Amino acid sequence: YDIRDGNREIYYKRSTDGGTSWGVDTRLTNNTSFSQYPSVTVSALFVHVVWMDNRDGNYEIYYKRSTDGGTSWGVDTRLTNNTFSSLHPSATVSGLVVHVVWQDSRDLTTSFEIYHKRSTDGGVSWGTDTRLTNNAVLAYYPSVSVSGQVVHVVWHDTRDGNNEIYYKRDPTGNPTSVKIMDDIVVTEYKLFQNYPNPFNPGTTIQFSLPRSGFVTLKVFSIVGEEIATLVSQELTVGKYSTQWIADQEASGVYYYRLQVRPNDGGQAGLFVETKKFILLR
Repeated sequence: YDIRDGNREIYYKRSTDGGTSWGVDTRLTNNTSFSQYPSVTVSALFVHVVWMDNRDGNYEIYYKRSTDGGTSWGVDTRLTNNTFSSLHPSATVSGLVVHVVWQDSRDLTTSFEIYHKRSTDGGVSWGTDTRLTNNAVLAYYPSVSVSGQVVHVVWHDTRDGNNEIYYKRDPTGNPTSVKIMDDIVVTEYKLFQNYPNPFNPGTTIQFSLPRSGFVTLKVFSIVGEEIATLVSQELTVGKYSTQWIADQEASGVYYYRLQVRPNDGGQAGLFVETKKFILLR
């Protein structure tokens, strides 16, 4: 946040060459109140920003997004609505699933609890507020991250008489699109050719795992830029299917890469395979 305008506003800038050079400053908020403490997260061309804002008379959590890599921005969306303070948000994204956590005093006006909410459609709509902590002391400054289906949250907490770090997780709080195919006998690692190919805008990708392990399936441009993460989680033995919906991408050649690190294989057991596919508008 920046006070060049006489009050606190949220600004954004980006680099398109890995941080070597930077574009202009873009002002994201415009009101006479304080907009401060932003958090940013990115998935492909979707850029999500949350911050705390007191334009409503008390601090609330606000959100806005860009669907074109930060070139243009949508409207401000108010995520919380209560007469007490909602402060210090943190955001993370996995595909179209966006998670936000923050500290909130709605339950005890002299203290704070940690709250969470999520969007499963890229920030278009949002679910209900979920209270993550429940004690009569301070819980504040949360941070959120996801890996596969698991949501991880850490925060400061004074329940022990001094500041300590606390953690909790939701093992199924981040829905993913990968699905296991029933009654399939798997004997080898394999990344199948997508279908249809060429495609517009969606295509299906299948892969098989003869051993359990941590799996990533990512999409890259023809110049090697990472475009999307389709899978990033622990999976067991089986054949799996997922989809890529490329409604924000231009026509052209892309690559998808499967990487599997077996639970019992270490670096020597790492499996990697890449295939080419074509988006044709």
